[in-house]
Amino acid sequence: MKFSMNGFRRNLSDEVERLRAHVLDVLTDEHVEKDEITDAMNQIICMSNSLNCVYQKDDPDFTNMRHVEVELLEYDGEQAS
Repeated sequence: MKFSMNGFRRNLSDEVERLRAHVLDVLTDEHVEKDEITDAMNQIICMSNSLNCVYQKDDPDFTNMRHVEVELLEYDGEQAS
């Protein structure tokens, strides 16, 4: 399977920028929808978890790390976990 690291890094940067904007809104006391910031964080988590599954065969410094996984945030409109 071929993996475009350039495309992945571009998409990751876009998602980090989106999360950054939400965090900046929180820090400046702007209104942020909880589901929007949850979704932005979960996108970053998914990308991180996905990247852990990318590896180069026979490269001991770039192994499959699929066992390293961050849980997604869950927000039901009242509580987060």
